[in-house]
Amino acid sequence: MKTTLELPDDLLRRIKLRAVHRNRRLKDEIAQLLEAGMAEAPAPEAPRKPPRPVRLRGRRPPGTREIEEAIASGRE
Repeated sequence: MKTTLELPDDLLRRIKLRAVHRNRRLKDEIAQLLEAGMAEAPAPEAPRKPPRPVRLRGRRPPGTREIEEAIASGRE
């Protein structure tokens, strides 16, 4: 597959030199470097499920004022 990448000049220069010293094509060297980087990268974490909503039995849901008071009391 073909793609276009924008790389910093210094980085591209170093990759080109590396490819020349290893007698490889630039695209093969870039592919090898990407494969090596992907192999060392940690596996992404599975997305976490959001917490279940709290259900208040027999009470009306708290209003904005009550929520703000609860937040303020937790900061003290």
